[in-house]
Amino acid sequence: MRRWISLLALLPAISCLQDRDSDPRGRDSAGTRDGVEAGQDPGSTDPVWQVAPEPALLLGLLEGPDAHLFSQIRGATRLSTGTVVVLDGASSQLRAFSPDGTHLWTAGGPGEGPGEMRNPTHVETLPGDTLQVQDGLSRIRYAADGALIAHVRLAVGDLQKFGRYYASECSVPSFVGDHVLACTGSDFDPARKPREAGPWRLEDELAVLPWTLDSIDRLGVFLKEVGWAVPFEGLPRLPEQLVVLSGGMGYAPPPMARKGVFAVGGWPRKLVVADGWGDVVHAFDLAADSVLPGATIPVRHARRPPTTDELTAAWEAVSARRVGSPEHIREHLPAPDSIPNIGHLVVDELGMVWVGSYRAEASAPRSYHVYATEGPLRARVTMPAGVEVLEIGTDYVLGLTRDELDVERIVLLTLARS
Repeated sequence: MRRWISLLALLPAISCLQDRDSDPRGRDSAGTRDGVEAGQDPGSTDPVWQVAPEPALLLGLLEGPDAHLFSQIRGATRLSTGTVVVLDGASSQLRAFSPDGTHLWTAGGPGEGPGEMRNPTHVETLPGDTLQVQDGLSRIRYAADGALIAHVRLAVGDLQKFGRYYASECSVPSFVGDHVLACTGSDFDPARKPREAGPWRLEDELAVLPWTLDSIDRLGVFLKEVGWAVPFEGLPRLPEQLVVLSGGMGYAPPPMARKGVFAVGGWPRKLVVADGWGDVVHAFDLAADSVLPGATIPVRHARRPPTTDELTAAWEAVSARRVGSPEHIREHLPAPDSIPNIGHLVVDELGMVWVGSYRAEASAPRSYHVYATEGPLRARVTMPAGVEVLEIGTDYVLGLTRDELDVERIVLLTLARS
């Protein structure tokens, strides 16, 4: 056991931020201050980086060749040649496309043989344009032309010598480069199951190990989600998305629930962690032979009360999880007094940390503040509406979009850094 890189001492300070007084400078019902977007200063001279509104490449069709039909996209990445590789979950395939959108090759497919997948969850590009896919407890590597390099299963039993760790149930990808990110999971303790409606905090301890599992770096305990124990007695049927805690009680996230936000990116890889209602992002550098605590980045986004539209969208999102009738939901789940401070994190190719604002609806634009590895703010960026960011390079953004028929597409957008 190498060492404990603990953030437990920081958690009380982060937690108390949610109880701080409202902004004394005053905000209107839209969360603005004198007409300025929340989190921005009047007359700000922060550099603004531009993302082109129209895609340089658009992949995905409603009808056409199978290679262009996507369902359950699990990730996408861009090689140094400009080739875009998409991990399609429904078909368990990797599909590669040239910069002009021509289908180049398909690899993988459903099955348990070499190069085949059962439930792929993540794809990344390693140095030399090697592609790495996480498929359950298997790490599969392909060459830039789709040829299989290696298909290896993690010796997960060796994790037990360090304690109760999992390697495929974490909030972050478990296989990152040559590292394994493991977590303790959030099993419910029967002795602590609530009997009455109330908050329920889920946490994870994260640890980083080499693929050989011969050492461990424990990073600390981090928030996953603050949910709510909800009685479901009297409902016409057991809610499909309600986790059973005890007799007559279930678990559901309230609107704008407090959650942990995680991301991995850059090279060497960097892991960033934040409390969605906090004011800082913690960064860890995943060096080849060790894990180094990086910067603690203070973020610009400011908490504010939700607007009427945001609150309505949040209630509708909870209702969609089928935890009961809207009346039942409003009776047993608390209404939020503010929106989350951090809604999304991305680490780009250069190791910069992109901190995204909360977005009430997936079709809305999202604003980002971009911070250098050492912590200072570098720029502000507004992402086009409906783009779910998957990867950010030096001069591009790779994202997932859905049209009005919920057809999944991959977009490549040009990024101009000033």
